[in-house]
Amino acid sequence: MRTTAERLPRELATLIRPQLAPLAEDIVHTIRATIPEYAKPLDGCYGQAIRLGVDQALKQFVDRIAEPDRPRADFAEVYRQLGRLEASEGRSLDSLQKAYRLGTRVAWRHLIRFRQRSGLPTAMMFTLGEATLAYADELIALSVEGYADMQARSAQGLQRRRKRLVRLLISEEDRDRAEAAELAAPARWPLPAQLCVVMLDRVSGDSVPELPDTVLADFQGAQACLMVPDPDAADWWSRCADALSGWRVVIGPTTALSDAAKSYRHAQLARELVRRNTIEDSSPVRCADHLSTLWLLTDEFLVEQLIRTRLAPLAPLTDKQHKRLGETLLAWLETRGGAPEIAARLRVHPQTVRYRMRQVERLFGDQLRCPDARFELEVALRAASLIEPPPQEQEDREAG
Repeated sequence: MRTTAERLPRELATLIRPQLAPLAEDIVHTIRATIPEYAKPLDGCYGQAIRLGVDQALKQFVDRIAEPDRPRADFAEVYRQLGRLEASEGRSLDSLQKAYRLGTRVAWRHLIRFRQRSGLPTAMMFTLGEATLAYADELIALSVEGYADMQARSAQGLQRRRKRLVRLLISEEDRDRAEAAELAAPARWPLPAQLCVVMLDRVSGDSVPELPDTVLADFQGAQACLMVPDPDAADWWSRCADALSGWRVVIGPTTALSDAAKSYRHAQLARELVRRNTIEDSSPVRCADHLSTLWLLTDEFLVEQLIRTRLAPLAPLTDKQHKRLGETLLAWLETRGGAPEIAARLRVHPQTVRYRMRQVERLFGDQLRCPDARFELEVALRAASLIEPPPQEQEDREAG
């Protein structure tokens, strides 16, 4: 379907074309004099874009009149780019739309003077005026499209920078922390004195939560996590709980900014222990509530060595004997009480406790009288209770 300009007489283009150069000068001058945002030097990038936009708009308009059936190269990118420039400058589209309307009025004033000289029919002037307004609307629509495109790309770029910042902050490399300091401003995330890392597991849904801008987030991959600034000074969880309802949330310890990697490591460990049912899956899981468990299991290799060394006297026993004597010894170490107190704790008869403790004394001997040995025994027994297999797996092992 032809535009209004393309329905005008072709000879009109020949009459108008010589007027384009002075018209372009007047439009550019008026825009720069009226709109402060555009009063930049014309030899700069922005000035050149305005000049090109005006020249191309006028030429394209007349070309449509002259050759309505001729295929033309796509000129739209010039006006999309003007919209992108507005978005990159952080402005709304108000100034650009004002410039389009201002340019249209200047063009119409020139056409009125031209009509007085050329004697164009009134009906043709009405059609020409309608074509001018429709053409301005078309250019505005293209700039709106470019503006929206740049906003979307800017938002995506900001998200990429913020995700990159998360990974840099949890790194233990000095060069990464230096890069993080440089990236903080472009990522629009002022570096806090303290923070915590929050590990995530998706449990339901597939949408990306919308969180406050103060929370850095990376929801991609197996290492999805958040970074919360000054978590002890702000009630961030109440503002994020609903958005994270489809996720398992494990909140790492609050640390100094330079120790963000430590909060990340412990939140990772806590998440793994939740997956293994060693830590109860509450909502959310806070590392601060499980510090002794995390401490015991931070280095499972050393824990296993401690268990193997200190609990070696129990190794020859059956699993059932091993468990019963271990529970009794741990209750004695924790309470240093007598048989009745330990029996009440274990829900067995005091005579059973006395029998078991005689076995314990034969197996461990002098270790029970050495403070250092008693401490390591208690640690080993506590750790063993944390890493023992789930009940069903243990029953299957004993049955086998």
